[in-house]
Amino acid sequence: MTELHLWLDNIKTWYQKPVSPQQRDIQTLIDALNHAPDIIFSDVSCEAHNEALAYWLDACQRLSFYYQDLPDSEKAFNYMQFGYAKLQSMVCDQQIAPDLKRWCLKKLDRMIVAMMEFCQQQPDSKWQQESTQLIDLHVAFMESQNNLNLSYSESYY
Repeated sequence: MTELHLWLDNIKTWYQKPVSPQQRDIQTLIDALNHAPDIIFSDVSCEAHNEALAYWLDACQRLSFYYQDLPDSEKAFNYMQFGYAKLQSMVCDQQIAPDLKRWCLKKLDRMIVAMMEFCQQQPDSKWQQESTQLIDLHVAFMESQNNLNLSYSESYY
């Protein structure tokens, strides 16, 4: 069994446990997220790779929600940023297929909206500044991609 398939089996097991999110072993999900095989972010040529990327991104989102509920705004935001940064890295990888790059860019567009909404819901003014900075940085990154996100793209999951 490959490292990818083992990782995928482990994360699927975590998702399939019939308990509430509050009772789940969050550390297991954190470990899975932090020790994901690099192949997840460089090759989505088969269904297992697509599925692994989808689980990985969903794990980022679930951990963000988990920390929002605590509340721990810093950790919640960090998990949003982690997913966003990995997708940016994929876009910058010259080995990634153009269709996947377009898919990542479109996903980044959706993720930045969620990140901005999160910032705007926080009471501290530093989050409002973070929201403004997010917009500026996202626009600069997207401009550097020559509107690739506006082209046709296949769905990867």
